[in-house]
Amino acid sequence: MPEQDSIIATNTPDTESNSPPDNSTAPDNHVLAKLILEIQQTPEEYLPNLLQIVRLFRESVTIKPVGSEAWVKASDQIKNPDPIKESVKQIALRELLRSWREEGDEQEQKETWEILSKALDKGGVSI
Repeated sequence: MPEQDSIIATNTPDTESNSPPDNSTAPDNHVLAKLILEIQQTPEEYLPNLLQIVRLFRESVTIKPVGSEAWVKASDQIKNPDPIKESVKQIALRELLRSWREEGDEQEQKETWEILSKALDKGGVSI
């Protein structure tokens, strides 16, 4: 980054990084210039981390609110589950539990199987 080093040396006073954040309504290009200068001052080995931070920040501030329709649909799916999907989930769960019972610590697996099996037989568990 030889070109950037000269930019940093000529455009950034030592006190710039210690000054309080500028909360004024400065033009966007002024804020962008400050951001670029801060990035240029970051050691090269930290740039991938900085990029990830900037992306996460952008994504967090640009999340679009979920419409009320999505909430209604999700609530409806919880209150009125599809019996076919529920049946498929139960079958998959039983198969998973069967595979656990056949592998691993036998005593622990038996105890877990008994507890989960009783809960499933009572119909009190929904997955």
